[in-house]
Amino acid sequence: MRKFTFMIVGAMALILASFTVNFAGKTTTVLDDIDGTLLKSPAVIENNDGQFSVTFSVDQNVIVTNALIGESNEIFLLENGRSDVAKTVTLDLEPVNGKVETAFNNIYERNYDVATIEGLSVAAEPDKRPRGIIIWE
Repeated sequence: MRKFTFMIVGAMALILASFTVNFAGKTTTVLDDIDGTLLKSPAVIENNDGQFSVTFSVDQNVIVTNALIGESNEIFLLENGRSDVAKTVTLDLEPVNGKVETAFNNIYERNYDVATIEGLSVAAEPDKRPRGIIIWE
């Protein structure tokens, strides 16, 4: 009977541990400061054993680009009209010096100055929200 009790207690401990321990090496961070931005859903940064990505939703007409600028993975959201359809975007993020930093640059149509062959001139600084940093040991 004693062995049976230990076996039941051990099984229960394993079940509880499966709910609290991350055996898959996968962690997520949610950037939910999206009010007044071009994001339709909070951005989810995922660390899958050192491979980082971010997933979010925007309007179908929003143009999405990204670039590593310094140590930050900058994501540019360019408003280009509106539709009532959303799209989900997943981008890879590049770690720099043991951390992953990202910021969303929201560029609205009302802030366009002029579009030229050299690029888009913007009358106002982009709204850099949400932002996030993941540091791993």
